[in-house]
Amino acid sequence: MNQPHVAEQGETITVESWNLAVKAEVAALGWQTALTRPPRVQITSETIRSEATKVVSLKCKPSKVPVKSFVFPEAPAWLQALEEKKQKVLAGPGMEGTADEPEPRKSPKKVTHIRPPGDVIKLQDRLYYLLQPPLESLVSSGALEFPFEPFPYQFEGIAFLYPRHAAVMADEMGLGKTMQAISAMRMLLRAGEIRSVLLICPKPLVTNWKREFSLWAPEIPISVIEGDSAKRNWLWRSQETPVRIANYEILMRDQELIQSGELAFDLVMLDEAQRIKNTASTTAEIARSIPRTRSWALTGTPIENSTDDLVGIFEFLAPGLLQKGMAIKGMSQTAGPYIIRRTKDVVMKDMPPRLYRDAEVYLSPAQQESYEIAENEGIVRLEGMGQELTVQHVFELVLRLKQICNFDPVTGDSSKMEQLKADMEEVAASGKKAIVFSQWTRTIDHIRKHLEPFGPLEYHGKIPTKQRDGVIDQFK
Repeated sequence: MNQPHVAEQGETITVESWNLAVKAEVAALGWQTALTRPPRVQITSETIRSEATKVVSLKCKPSKVPVKSFVFPEAPAWLQALEEKKQKVLAGPGMEGTADEPEPRKSPKKVTHIRPPGDVIKLQDRLYYLLQPPLESLVSSGALEFPFEPFPYQFEGIAFLYPRHAAVMADEMGLGKTMQAISAMRMLLRAGEIRSVLLICPKPLVTNWKREFSLWAPEIPISVIEGDSAKRNWLWRSQETPVRIANYEILMRDQELIQSGELAFDLVMLDEAQRIKNTASTTAEIARSIPRTRSWALTGTPIENSTDDLVGIFEFLAPGLLQKGMAIKGMSQTAGPYIIRRTKDVVMKDMPPRLYRDAEVYLSPAQQESYEIAENEGIVRLEGMGQELTVQHVFELVLRLKQICNFDPVTGDSSKMEQLKADMEEVAASGKKAIVFSQWTRTIDHIRKHLEPFGPLEYHGKIPTKQRDGVIDQFK
């Protein structure tokens, strides 16, 4: 390496490049070998002169096992009843108050436990749900009385709703969403986890909800918010009943009171929740403004037109969870834990078999003649319309022919009616009941005359709302 030079005054310095390359070598320090070197073991040999066995004792310090303890709230009412009944069985005749040899019980075919949702993080909260008894035991033990034993998929629906603060039950129509929701609410109320429930539904369904509550939760008082402004105001504020039912129109009328912040509920449930699919609608805005702890939604059609419909529902359940324009896969993964949906083809194995019988019924001579006349005249009329012909005109002809297949407009003959009367005689003889459907009220008038010996009841749009419950009760 070049030595540095100190310049004197007036001296010119020429700068040369210095060679800074330093040769480096890896020095073997031995620590790598030390890491792989086996531990040094010192062996001491000792001769045992006596025949007695020499015992060497080693002192081992016990390790402390971490233990966590939790104090849960008082057991739900149904669990207490279940334990009481168990004790009575064990202390029954011949048992002498002991539980040494309890009578064996057949285990249910399927066991449904309440599973904590994924957003429950605390171990204590998760254990609380996991330690609850299976729902099937509530029915078999009589801890909670049910008019009919729910199907397995309905137990799953109850177990899904019970622990969730935000949930959508989107079962296909006819699978019992109402019963599952009422049973879950009933269990929460009996457990003391909720004290006030607001159920919002379309106006025509209010009486149906009242009837279902009286069937599946007869011990729970309910009130319907209706009447003039003063009465509704009192019903909104009253704490006498744990469940209050209001229709969507009432929300519009009492918007000021609802959005004042004076009301609060532990659970708000929307039936036919597609009513709030439009986030900009006044109904959706009012529903979202209700102070609440839990939010449930029931709908058989969570997506009617586009995925934005689901976004509107989730703005009530979990604001901000979904956004418009999200990819379908991402929306499905995000909303999946909050939704339960079953269709009839999926749960058909859990339901009793459905029998179909297609009966071929031939038109009577009078019906056949009227049918051919109407068909020929209708076709001639359609052909003569030319450019004015529309699909609606064709539907009108088809509708006319369908009506003739029910009853001949001239003589009143009906092959279908003769077959129906024969079937009804068989039903009545077996002590069963039957429901006869028709899309025309005039046809119902004809049917009623022929079925008078069987005491028919009518239920259709022309029956006053106040009389419909009586018809259903009488049919039961």
